[in-house]
Amino acid sequence: MAIILLFIGFLGLTLLLFSNNNSRESFVKAILFFSFFTIIITEILGLFNALHYLALIACWSIIDVIIIFLLLKRKSFNAINFIKSKLITKVKSLHKWEKFFIGFSIFIIVGVFFQGLIYPSNNWDSMAYHMPRIIHWIQNESLAHYRTSIYPQLNSPPFAEQLILNINLLIGNDYFSNSVQLFYLLATGLVSSLIAKKIGLNRFIQILSFFLVITLPESILLASSTHNELVMSFFVLSSIYFFIDTSRLSKTISFLFLGFSVGLAIATKAPAYIFLTVFVFIWIAYQLYLIVIHKKIKIINYLIVLLTVLLINSAQYFRNYQLTNHLFGLNEDIKNKYINEEHSFLMLVSNVSKNILSQFGLPKIAPIAYDVAEKFHKTIGFDLHNPKTTFLTYSIDPLAIHENNGANPYYMLLLLVSMWWMIFTIKKRNNMLLIFWIGVLLTFLLFCFYLKWEPWVKAHITFFILYAIVLATFLEKLMKYKIIFTLTITGFVAFATLTMLFNYSRPYLTLPPFTSAIKITDNRYKKYFSQFLKFYPDYQEVNEELNKKRLKNIGIMFNSYDMEYPLFINSYRSDVQPIHINANELCNQLPVKEEVDCIVSTNFSDSIIYKNHIFYNTRRGNDGYLYLFLKK
Repeated sequence: MAIILLFIGFLGLTLLLFSNNNSRESFVKAILFFSFFTIIITEILGLFNALHYLALIACWSIIDVIIIFLLLKRKSFNAINFIKSKLITKVKSLHKWEKFFIGFSIFIIVGVFFQGLIYPSNNWDSMAYHMPRIIHWIQNESLAHYRTSIYPQLNSPPFAEQLILNINLLIGNDYFSNSVQLFYLLATGLVSSLIAKKIGLNRFIQILSFFLVITLPESILLASSTHNELVMSFFVLSSIYFFIDTSRLSKTISFLFLGFSVGLAIATKAPAYIFLTVFVFIWIAYQLYLIVIHKKIKIINYLIVLLTVLLINSAQYFRNYQLTNHLFGLNEDIKNKYINEEHSFLMLVSNVSKNILSQFGLPKIAPIAYDVAEKFHKTIGFDLHNPKTTFLTYSIDPLAIHENNGANPYYMLLLLVSMWWMIFTIKKRNNMLLIFWIGVLLTFLLFCFYLKWEPWVKAHITFFILYAIVLATFLEKLMKYKIIFTLTITGFVAFATLTMLFNYSRPYLTLPPFTSAIKITDNRYKKYFSQFLKFYPDYQEVNEELNKKRLKNIGIMFNSYDMEYPLFINSYRSDVQPIHINANELCNQLPVKEEVDCIVSTNFSDSIIYKNHIFYNTRRGNDGYLYLFLKK
């Protein structure tokens, strides 16, 4: 029950920061403080090689005691009754459509929550690096880089996994791992509504923008996984919210929350640098304008932002630099893999078109979208599969109902229509909305200009979430056409419901080929392989053998992106640890710290000689994926 410490901390922070004038903002601020405490606690414990169960309990207990003391001193518990009465009053004042938007959003959130409990994290990325890095940190009791063949375990920004570590280590299993993304999706919807409020949009648009964020197909798919796009999206949106807030007010505390937001965004996922760049420049330009107008400057406010961002990210920067002499842990091969090697106007047009058309990954529609892309590129004279601007070769997933490729065709069509509406009614829109809209569009162009096209449309989710505010403004204007508005909202409801029920990786209703063949009633271990059922027998047999023989130090000889986590799902409270024998070239100099009791490999051979010991393949007759090697 140690997990209750996190709930006490978060709820206490919410009450401590509660404001009668803006309860939503209080919730956002509480999340930022809670997230900041999480990364600081984890980094400090890791620094002293004390990242273990008892140390976490001690740290969160101290924080909870301090929060409770402050609550009692400030009599903040009295806010509970006010919150109840305010909530009842607000609900009674809601328009029927507003009640529907909130009610259906709650339905989706509850449905996705149970989906994430029933199914474990079961996408390839999560089992290759999101979850295994947590196991390594726990076994090492440190966040220090270690020897591994799966390099993203090291250089990827760590915050989302650090929060999952706190939860899983306190509870002793991974049942709530998927809930992290869902929690931040809810928070993202709230901060989206707050931005709408800040830029002068009415309550209906605020609630509608919340509804659009929650019901996005990709949001629903990601929210029951351990990817980190939704966590990053929250911090990107909270950064934009506090960009606006600090442009209107010069309260030092707002600059602190801005520092939290920016720092945690880039501590979660690297694309945050791209998503924030345009808005950072807009904010700097406006801050310079204010300095010129008012003839004064509070240096301390800007230092707080800068130092907070550096404080949050300095440890990961240091680990990466120590290993590779690069703050982000990159080399030329990695950069060329993801970053465009060619820049031109035609290249930008190509990537914009490819990213837009990737959203139409549905049966019957995907081949048409691909033909459009092919003909368009022939017309402009640019190679559709240009390796300098394309990761692998261009393709459109014809069955994009899983978290990597959750197609959003309905949303994309409405987005394109709303863009034309914004252009033709530009003089009628308020200046704040226009600046925000232009900022989102420029960010998308920067994304396409800087990064190679990739087949995983989950990378677009932050744009869709940002654009929800503009789309909500457009849809609100359709209310005077009741039938059109009702049909439009029905489309969102239908897509959201079908996406949740027929999630390919974690289906409520199993319907191959639209979903995996996995069923709710299947055993939990099998559910880890919902997308890769052919690998399940191998992992099950090897895992059973490891448990039967009670082997502790498991030597790993994997390729650069194999599934490691399914072998170590019970390592949160045990001393069974993965030890990588072979390694990526960037961390090959790091030592193998322990002797190994056995070797698990994805490469077939009769035997492996390691440190003067011969390990024999116990599964030589198996023509499969995974092999177990034991000493004789």
